[in-house]
Amino acid sequence: MWRWYDRTEEWLALLLLAGLSLSMLLTATMRALGSPFAGGAEFAQFLFIWTTVLGANITLRRGGQIRVDAVVSLLPVPVAKFLSAICLLLMLGFLVLLVRHGFPLALRNWQRPMGVGLLSYGYVTLALPVGAALMIITLLRRVVSQGISGALVSDDHLLTDKPL
Repeated sequence: MWRWYDRTEEWLALLLLAGLSLSMLLTATMRALGSPFAGGAEFAQFLFIWTTVLGANITLRRGGQIRVDAVVSLLPVPVAKFLSAICLLLMLGFLVLLVRHGFPLALRNWQRPMGVGLLSYGYVTLALPVGAALMIITLLRRVVSQGISGALVSDDHLLTDKPL
């Protein structure tokens, strides 16, 4: 089941990125031709935000988050595990706060139009709590599959040259 979930998320991120590129190309081309595309920039902003959120979760799933471990690698293993657990708890706590406060914010912004387009600003605001919820799932999956000390370690050794 997780493989299907992961692949769907990756393809959705790719589709959003392609849509973002096409939207920017269309907006720039129409502006150059003298008839600007109304709402193109807002639509590109919407696609950019959702692409970024999904990309951040994909990066987290692969262990690609920023980690400065020069000092941690010098510590004894029990201390390093303890620090990893603290970092995981802080990350999960922050993500829970984003979910808890993000969904009500998205609902409050639902009636607010986004620029000249017909898109609701609620869709843009919804990206943050949805992304945070996805990251909570990802972190919990990594803790279950790799343990507390391995949850924040990069999976670079698992990367292959296989296409998506």
